[in-house]
Amino acid sequence: MKNILVATDFSAPAENAAHYAIKLAKKLEAGVTLCNAFKVPADAPMAAQVAWPLVDEADLASESEGSLSELVSKLQSANSDESDSYSSDLVFESEKGKVCDVVAEVVKRKKIDLVVMGMAGAGQFVQWVLGSNSKQMIDDADFPVLYVPYSAKFRNITKIAFTTDLSSDDVEPLQFLCAMAKDLEAEIVVYNITSFERQKLVEDEGRDKLFFKNVVSKLDYEKISYENIWHSDLDEGFRWIRNNKEIDMIAMVHHQHRLIDKLVNGSYAHKLSRFTEIPLLIFQPCEKIYK
Repeated sequence: MKNILVATDFSAPAENAAHYAIKLAKKLEAGVTLCNAFKVPADAPMAAQVAWPLVDEADLASESEGSLSELVSKLQSANSDESDSYSSDLVFESEKGKVCDVVAEVVKRKKIDLVVMGMAGAGQFVQWVLGSNSKQMIDDADFPVLYVPYSAKFRNITKIAFTTDLSSDDVEPLQFLCAMAKDLEAEIVVYNITSFERQKLVEDEGRDKLFFKNVVSKLDYEKISYENIWHSDLDEGFRWIRNNKEIDMIAMVHHQHRLIDKLVNGSYAHKLSRFTEIPLLIFQPCEKIYK
């Protein structure tokens, strides 16, 4: 992994995500790009009905770049450590447009490997730093996105939990995760939340054998293991994962109407208390390419 992008709106949670990203980048020996997307009021649908003068694009671009420059200085000062053998490159990008569109364009142009975003809220996963943009990013991004809770502080990543529903879509995300874990010297545990009834159906359909054939056999990493979490309730199974104090990051593939939808859209999101301390890495299904 060589390039990490941090989407920022200059809020405190976004700044926390930037600190986290820089420390992660040092472990991975990667560069960091800060990215701010700004909107021009004159482009808004109601702009023609506004009586007072609107700020023009040049002023907004200048303000964005000035804020990014100040943030770079602040981050460099806070994260300077003479004992570090590696100092990550820190640059910034400022562009007009919607957050998701701007981030996607920069990801493609600069060959970004991982996007980092902040999220806020005490016990509520759905309180995003960048509002609905983060939810749209989950649905539309064709690149991995790491969501860092406001309360999360970087610590050495020694154990990563990857939740699976035994889909072949997991192969490329897991290959990406193995490459990152190797640089971090971290362990990966692939968790399948299941019940005896569901497991029997899985075995009868041969989905477990297909998963090991199409996914597990293609992973070249020694520090990876597979475990079943026996629980009839997916919510409770996931609760067990996020309450495991040994886990430093949770990763999953975003399948529509599956586990991630229960997490983001369902009532379970409002029941989370400790989850907001653990960064969440979300992948898209494998038809979207990870490099």
